[in-house]
Amino acid sequence: MRGTVRERLVPVLARGTAPLTLVVAPAGYGKTTLLAYAADAFPGRVLHWRPSRDTLGVHALLARLGRQLEVADPVSVESVLLAVERCADPVLLLVDGAQHVHGTPAEVVLEELALLAPPNLRLILSGRRMPALNLTRLELAETPVLSARQLRLHTSEMAASFADAPEVAGRLAELTHGWPALFKLSAPAVLAGRDPLDSAALRTYLDREVLGVLPPRLAHLMERAPGAAGPELPELAEEYGLDADVPLLRAHLARRCGPAARPAVVTNHAFADQAAPLSLRCFSRYEATLAGRPLDWSRARPRVRALARLLSVHAGRPVHREALMAALWPESPARTAGRGLQVAVSALRTVLEPGNDRGRSQMLVRSGEAYMLVLEPGGSCDVRAFEAAAGEGVRAAAHGDAERAAGALGRALRLYTGELLPEDGPAEWVVPIRERYRNQAVQAAHTLAEVELGRDRAEAAVAAATHALSLDPFQDAVWRLLIAAHRQAGDPVAARHAERRHAQMLDALGVQ
Repeated sequence: MRGTVRERLVPVLARGTAPLTLVVAPAGYGKTTLLAYAADAFPGRVLHWRPSRDTLGVHALLARLGRQLEVADPVSVESVLLAVERCADPVLLLVDGAQHVHGTPAEVVLEELALLAPPNLRLILSGRRMPALNLTRLELAETPVLSARQLRLHTSEMAASFADAPEVAGRLAELTHGWPALFKLSAPAVLAGRDPLDSAALRTYLDREVLGVLPPRLAHLMERAPGAAGPELPELAEEYGLDADVPLLRAHLARRCGPAARPAVVTNHAFADQAAPLSLRCFSRYEATLAGRPLDWSRARPRVRALARLLSVHAGRPVHREALMAALWPESPARTAGRGLQVAVSALRTVLEPGNDRGRSQMLVRSGEAYMLVLEPGGSCDVRAFEAAAGEGVRAAAHGDAERAAGALGRALRLYTGELLPEDGPAEWVVPIRERYRNQAVQAAHTLAEVELGRDRAEAAVAAATHALSLDPFQDAVWRLLIAAHRQAGDPVAARHAERRHAQMLDALGVQ
C-alpha cells in the first residue's frame, strides 16, 4: 500500500534537498493542510508568508521575513539571507497562495532567495498556478513540482472511506480522479444513487473556486470536446496544476455550456472559421506573423509595438499590468500609465484582430490584473521553444541521458539566433531579460560541450564550446573545456592557440 497523501508527500516536502519545491494545484487539493504537516515535520525553523490582497508587495514580504528572523530595518534580500545563514538549524520558508504574486516584483524576490539560498535554506511555494520562475537555470533545474496528480487521493484512501460500499468508492474514484474536494462534495449524492451535479454546493464550488480563477483561454479550451483542444490544453492545464480530464469537471462544463451556449470561435482577416496561428520571433529581430502573413504595424504607435514585443517574450503567460506599466511608462504617474496601457492594449488588439471588439478578442486576453498573448495550436514563439529545449537538455544531462541532452541542447542553440529584441536597445525593461536568455544560451552551449566530450565527440565539443565563448568570452570553465576538447581531437596546435587566448582573457580580467 502506498499510504495516504500525507504519508507519501510530507517527507518530500519536509526533508527534501532542493532549494525550491513547488506545489501547484487548484483549490480543494489540501495544499494548505499539506504545508502545515510539512511544517510540523520539518527539523528546523519554519518561516511563513501568506500573501493577500493587502500584502502583495516586496515590502510586505521582506517585512514579514524580517520580523520572523529578527532582522533590523531596513530589511533586504541580503540581510534576510545573512540571518538565515547565521541560524544553527535548517530554515524552511513556506509561501501559501503564491498565485497572488505571480509576475510581480515580490515573486522576483522569492526567485532570488531560491537562487542565492545558503545550504540551510529551503523554499516551498504553493499556489494555484506555476510561478513565473526560470526553472531552466542550473540552480533550479532539479526543482520538484507537485501537481494535482501527485496530491490526489490514492485508491486505497477512497476505498477506506467506503469499506462497506466498494462500488461507491469505485464510482467516486472514476468521477473525481481522487480530487479531495470533489470526492467529499460528491460522496452523499453517489451514495444515494443521484447525479452529483444535482448538488448546488458542488456546482458553486466548481464555478467559483475552480473555473472562476482560470484564465478565459484555458476555460474555453476545456469546454471543447475531448481531443479537439489540441496540444495547448495540456500545456495550459499543467501551468495551473490541473487534471483537465476529471470526468466530473468535464460533465459540469458540458452541462453548463451546452452546444447552444458554447461561445462561437472568432474569425478574422487571416483565417476563416478558426483562430489564426500566431508565430513570434524575438531573437535576433522581432517578427510576428498570423497564418504566415506579417502583421501590419504601419499605423501602430511606438508604445503599441513595444507592448507587442514585451508580451511576445512572455507569450502564453500572463504579464501583470503593473509590470507592463513600469516597463513602458516608467516615469509616468500610475493613473497616466494605466490609461496609456488601456489605449495600447486596445490598439494592439486592433492590429491582431481587426474587426473584433474587445469582448471577443482571442489573441490578447485579460486574466485578472494581467494580459497575455495567446498561442493557438499551430502557433509558435522562439523564446518559449528555446526555454523548453534548454530546460530539457540541462535536465537530461543532469540525469546522464547524453543523447537526449545533446538533441535538446542543440535544438535550443539553433533557436537562439541572436540577442533578444535588439530593436529595444538598452530599454531598462528588456536588458535583464536579454541578459538572462544570453546566459541560458551560454549554459546550454557549455553543457552541450561537456556532454559531447563525455561521449568522445571531441569536434562537436569544440564547436559547442566555441559557440559558448562567442556569446561570452569570459567563461574560464569553457576555455578549459575547449582546450581539453582540442587535445582529445588530436589538435595540439589548436589547443595551444586556445591556451594563449585563455591567458589573454585572464590578463584582461586582472587574474594572475
